[in-house]
Amino acid sequence: MKFIICLAGGAILTAVAIGGISGLFGLGIEREIWFGMLAPTLASVVARVAIERQRRLSPQKMLKCLIQAFVVKFMFFGVYIVVLAKTNQVRLETFVICFVFFYLALHMAEAFELRRAQARQLKK
Repeated sequence: MKFIICLAGGAILTAVAIGGISGLFGLGIEREIWFGMLAPTLASVVARVAIERQRRLSPQKMLKCLIQAFVVKFMFFGVYIVVLAKTNQVRLETFVICFVFFYLALHMAEAFELRRAQARQLKK
């Protein structure tokens, strides 16, 4: 649970910082930053909760859970991006850059935490 709070908190603080810098320079990309952060953070938190639950219940089925989480994220992101593109809520170029940044950063954090958790499990 501590990792999930750090994951979401880090993403939100990063969005606040980047949005603040954007505001100082008058770029006006705060909306794109927040929409770019929202879906990857939400998906990472939900996936991490599911993975932690599966790890506690049945560690043997973790790979299946990871694959399912990936597929669900893939579909969710597709719908999310299409909806934002069709409703013209954001400037797509800036949104995609922010989305990719947050997606990669959160994905890397999840991967490192998963590796660390598996290493702890193997030491037991």
